[in-house]
Amino acid sequence: MNPLEVILEYEMTPDEAKAYKLCVLWDTLVRKEFPNEWATKLRKKGDPRKSTLFKYCYKLARETKGLIPDKEYKLYILDQLHVLRLQNDGKVHALIDPFILVGDKAWKRWKLWRKYYMQQLEKPRTEEELEIQEKKSRVLINLDRTKKFLEKEGVTSLEQIKAKLDDLSLIRWVSLGKVSPHYAILSPWISAALDGKTLEEVFLFDLTVYHQSIDKDVEKWFSENFAEEF
Repeated sequence: MNPLEVILEYEMTPDEAKAYKLCVLWDTLVRKEFPNEWATKLRKKGDPRKSTLFKYCYKLARETKGLIPDKEYKLYILDQLHVLRLQNDGKVHALIDPFILVGDKAWKRWKLWRKYYMQQLEKPRTEEELEIQEKKSRVLINLDRTKKFLEKEGVTSLEQIKAKLDDLSLIRWVSLGKVSPHYAILSPWISAALDGKTLEEVFLFDLTVYHQSIDKDVEKWFSENFAEEF
């Protein structure tokens, strides 16, 4: 059923409507991130406000009112799910419960992760990057450093790339500047490991600006220096 129809049917208040939308967002993200795991979901019949998920989402909406912009709740929920996967070595076999969305620990996790996201979002807004084209030499230097870093970490195969995406190491490495965003764009291994998802969905920030500093010379250099990926 359309979320708006449910909101109207049960005459929800604005706060209840927001909580219900967060429930729908939770259901959607859990299905995408953990398609084979059990998770707390909205009840299929009856008043959704009586479900456990709704109670936690209502608490989340109430406690973060004015603190999290509506457009960032998707990132907030994704962060909590990703941390849950990290805590379980990339796999989750227990019930995925929305209690992870609320409380001091959840808020501290969000503040830490958001810091990384904002760093990436702010980079393209620097004076240098507003020119759109990074110097080709800088792109190649960063790609070369990335190659050396991955070799040092023992990430030298498609299987290892997949493992580092699953445990979120690659996402952290890109966020911290240890792995070049250009590598994420150019790498055939990462492309294969995305499993149908977009780079933005997996890495959680917009990589568009980095596409503009990749030309045929950069692609040629990459294919020669990362020949094992082709």
